[in-house]
Amino acid sequence: MALEALLGEYVPRIYRFALRLTQDRHEAEDLTQDTFLKAWRSRRQLRNPQAVKVWLMQIAVNLWRDRLRQKHRRLRPISLAGEEQAATDVSPDQALTNQEELHRVLAAMDALPDRQREVLYLHACEGLCLAEIAEVLQITPEAVKSSLSLARKKMRSQWENPCQNPFPTT
Repeated sequence: MALEALLGEYVPRIYRFALRLTQDRHEAEDLTQDTFLKAWRSRRQLRNPQAVKVWLMQIAVNLWRDRLRQKHRRLRPISLAGEEQAATDVSPDQALTNQEELHRVLAAMDALPDRQREVLYLHACEGLCLAEIAEVLQITPEAVKSSLSLARKKMRSQWENPCQNPFPTT
């Protein structure tokens, strides 16, 4: 498979990851584009085509961290208002409940410290194993385990104690 096709296959995944990192659609689009531009320019450094997903995510994380260092800015919460929902066979009431739960989960995830949010996203949403996450974030597998455990505890606590939940549901 040509590298162009292999890279193109990962655009939606890298965009979703960039959206979790940046919490802003426009910035996520820019980060995704910059990630693939850098990947294309560095394509000869990819030794194992089977590791392209990890390699691309590592590039995205490094670019994002570079931007944060340059801008010293605070993250804005992501808004899903106006997001198109996929057509499903659920009732309007169930769709509304699902959307409210999604907002709540994303708000709780966005409130996590950066590393915990990154680790949780890569594990739960992208299906990366601990070793791959460690490689993407350039941390030890033990740090991945610790961050994942803390993130899960915080998410579980917010889910089990909605009255104490500081996160909006809309």
